[in-house]
Amino acid sequence: MEEAKQNIEVEKAPLLELTPTQHKKHMNRRTSEILFIIGMLLFPTIQFILFWIIPNFNSIIMGFQTNSGTFTTTQFTKFFQELTRGKDILGQRPEIIYAIKNSLIYFVVNIFFCTPLVIFFSYVLFRRVPFSGVFKVIFYLPSIIGATVTTTLFRQLLVNGAPVFNFLKNIGFITEEMEQEGLFAANSTAFLMVIIYSVWTCVGINMIMFHGAMKRIPQEIFESADIDGVGFFRQFIDIVIPLIWPTITTLIIFSLSGLFISYGSVMILCPNEPTASMIGWYITKWTTATDTQHSLNYPAAVGLIFTIVGLPFVLLVRWLLNKINSNVEY
Repeated sequence: MEEAKQNIEVEKAPLLELTPTQHKKHMNRRTSEILFIIGMLLFPTIQFILFWIIPNFNSIIMGFQTNSGTFTTTQFTKFFQELTRGKDILGQRPEIIYAIKNSLIYFVVNIFFCTPLVIFFSYVLFRRVPFSGVFKVIFYLPSIIGATVTTTLFRQLLVNGAPVFNFLKNIGFITEEMEQEGLFAANSTAFLMVIIYSVWTCVGINMIMFHGAMKRIPQEIFESADIDGVGFFRQFIDIVIPLIWPTITTLIIFSLSGLFISYGSVMILCPNEPTASMIGWYITKWTTATDTQHSLNYPAAVGLIFTIVGLPFVLLVRWLLNKINSNVEY
């Protein structure tokens, strides 16, 4: 106890008032703290340099090169030519057009439909409605069993001849094109299947995050609201939403940051359908192609373009979200 008091006094005392022994002890302690901080930060810093800075630096350089290593802007010209190219003889636009449109649709559905849905379900379970524990397991189940299993199950429910497919056919939803090509290959429904699957599986992990944020809210606030006669939905709008707004903001920023690299479940559900492509899948297909017409230089340029476009947009959205509702300490 006495030693702890002496250490506190040494830390508070000006260095000029310390005795040589105290000064030496203080400096040794400071050196140990600095070495500890350096030791803790050294390994992640090396990882960041090796696995982020160097690969991304090489990607930037590759975007300005040809296959032979000559510096040029050909890759960027090729991208803008793809954007402005018209429809082909089959009436389809370039895949990059579908990729950009689908990525934006995916983001809008995720933010304006899935996120409110997840927040409300989290609130309902947070208020401990009957069988809330059972519903937690049901909602989180798709995240537990893995994407490969859930996508396989989803496909089997909607392939030709499956009960759900037959039901949709009986009510007149299935057209001749859908029946011949299948819901996952028809131009009009391929990306719709991706959206439906994403809505089906969006609750799991995000529900846990929002539920944890709600549990941090002091129960006294809800007790006081109940005494004042504030209803279930009014508490959700006026109490819960403002108090978990930092969590909502974080989720939106993460979703927006992944807008240009995410490809949802396209790779598993309909990888060969250009009209269902997304930006992340478009880049991935170029990087994994083995024919001579594809190279890593073009997807490097595409990634650089979307980074330049996306970064200020992310910062702007973050600034707007912080303006809507400031962080609340409780």
